[in-house]
Amino acid sequence: MLKGLLRTLKRRSASRTDAHGAGAAAQLEQAQECYARGDKSAAAALCRAALALDSREVQAWSLLARMALDDKQLQQALDCYAHILALQPDEPDYLVDAGEINRRAGHMARALELSERALQLRPRDARAWQVRGSALEELDRLDEALDCLRHELELKPGNIDAHSNLLFLLSRADLLPPQEVAAECRRWGELYADPLTAAAPPHANSPEPERPLRIGYVSADFRRHALAYFVEPFLAHHDRRAVRSYCYSNCKRPDEVTAQLRGLADEWCDIAARSDAEAAQRIRADGIDILVDLAGHTAGNRLLLFARKPAPVQITWLGYWGSTGMAGMDYRISDSYADPERESGQGYRESLLRLPHSKWCYLPPTAMPACNELPAQSRGYVTFGSFSSYPRVSNQSMRAWALLLRRLPDARLRIVGAPSGESLDRMLEIFDAAGVYADRLDLVARLPWDAYLRQYLEVDIALDPFPMNGGTTTCEALWMGVPVLSRCGAGGVSRSGLSLLANAGLAQLVADSWEAYVDIGAQLAADLPALARLRATLRERLRASPLLDAAGFTRDLEALYRAAWRKWCAGSVARSGLC
Repeated sequence: MLKGLLRTLKRRSASRTDAHGAGAAAQLEQAQECYARGDKSAAAALCRAALALDSREVQAWSLLARMALDDKQLQQALDCYAHILALQPDEPDYLVDAGEINRRAGHMARALELSERALQLRPRDARAWQVRGSALEELDRLDEALDCLRHELELKPGNIDAHSNLLFLLSRADLLPPQEVAAECRRWGELYADPLTAAAPPHANSPEPERPLRIGYVSADFRRHALAYFVEPFLAHHDRRAVRSYCYSNCKRPDEVTAQLRGLADEWCDIAARSDAEAAQRIRADGIDILVDLAGHTAGNRLLLFARKPAPVQITWLGYWGSTGMAGMDYRISDSYADPERESGQGYRESLLRLPHSKWCYLPPTAMPACNELPAQSRGYVTFGSFSSYPRVSNQSMRAWALLLRRLPDARLRIVGAPSGESLDRMLEIFDAAGVYADRLDLVARLPWDAYLRQYLEVDIALDPFPMNGGTTTCEALWMGVPVLSRCGAGGVSRSGLSLLANAGLAQLVADSWEAYVDIGAQLAADLPALARLRATLRERLRASPLLDAAGFTRDLEALYRAAWRKWCAGSVARSGLC
């Protein structure tokens, strides 16, 4: 995040010898000290004092921008950078920082313009390529985004985060054949993880196949995050006679959900401030038998902790749909919907462990409102809804949604978390090209949590994006009585909808083509009495499904753990020469 910004704060101009300039520099130095110790109010006042003495003090504008970003005040940060670029229009670091802030604010064209200017001045600026790639990704120009990420990696070949970002993009989009994606994942593992695994010492865990197991879970998302609704069920239902659960939290900002999860685990350890080596040492000392990664190549992951092989059996699951690419990750948990037997293990370096129903078990938030009657019955028209994070919504998804609305001239589409700027323009152009105009779209900005949940009361049918299906949003919609129209593809990332809907008894809502997707949506909308009956019964149907059977799910999960543990024990005995 804007790594160049704080570096520039330390640069001092050797040519500033006038009294005002010297006074401004002194104020700025104090401001930096206040900011470093967390007194942002005093730091801001000192920055303004410095600027009153000399409005050309670029570092003061930079620090004000940094503090605005800390408080998520993007417009304030943009205003600061308007001053900075007026003073130093050809400084690549400032251009890249301004590009990143514009990207976050939804001004993709401006982000591309600024990153392009930075690259003209400094073609080998890896950070400029990263900002440009992120903006292109949000515009769904994925081939160009991939090219930018490859440039970034060429310039910084040891940048593990950049390489993870590339894998994340490849895993969520149909850009390369599965074999090439698998090869790129393996390359990541071979570069960064496998050498650490090769150097790991042997494990002292007792190879008793039926003894109680110590299971460790590693995540940065033990907090108010979608993952928590899938973690709480098994933490709460582990059989304490057979399993002792340990949570290793990489969460930098714990909250009330963190406290709730902490109360469910047998042991809790915060590792956010510990290095990978230190955390691995702690896990070994705890005698963990099976260590479970809940992040994959997402933000906050600790894959290089797993590379050190602190536990005999290591599994990746839940927070990521692709392969880690590591030799040190033994298994990946999935199900037969997301990863059919006929495609056993394609693209994964890990061996697959399949749960018998779904790979998810959902706990509805207590804040969810009661279901209401079908809105279409009183309105006289159907309202479709999109609740997915907007970057998941591909151009091809929006084209299909536009065709669905064209098929149903009275229907509307409510997009919750709608974009702004160029992303909004792109969306409106797609609908306009299909003859569906903006007056049929209800665009809802990002909302507080409670207000967001109440948006489900306004929607008759939810639309799942493709190729990156939703997970949490699908479960939320079903719990609120809103059926979800989904499309499945070949990879696990595009089969989440199938896994969830099949386990809810709604596999008929999953299409294998866009033509079928539109047909199913039109058929649903044409029978309002059937839609109303489904809405009235869907919560109870979900409650009776495997998706909410926390106790049964946890027994199945523990059976997978036990099978993996028995296999390790058998191998351990064989390696010791005792068989």
